[in-house]
Amino acid sequence: MMGKIKQVATVAACSVLMLGSSLALADDAVGVDLTPLTNSVNFSTVLTGIMAVAGSLILLYAGSAGVKWILRMVKSA
Repeated sequence: MMGKIKQVATVAACSVLMLGSSLALADDAVGVDLTPLTNSVNFSTVLTGIMAVAGSLILLYAGSAGVKWILRMVKSA
């Protein structure tokens, strides 16, 4: 019985501490100004690179699916 009470008390204490710490941090959460870092990055070139990689992956997947489809047709004929 005492073990169960101790366990419940520990969980309650941890919950109160977590809530208190999150409330204390929420008051100071103004935000970090990352403007000097983000001003020097050109996101359009990054987006172009990501889209190029995505396009080549789609092309490889479509080619692989097409080859499998053709091989199935040849096997069944």
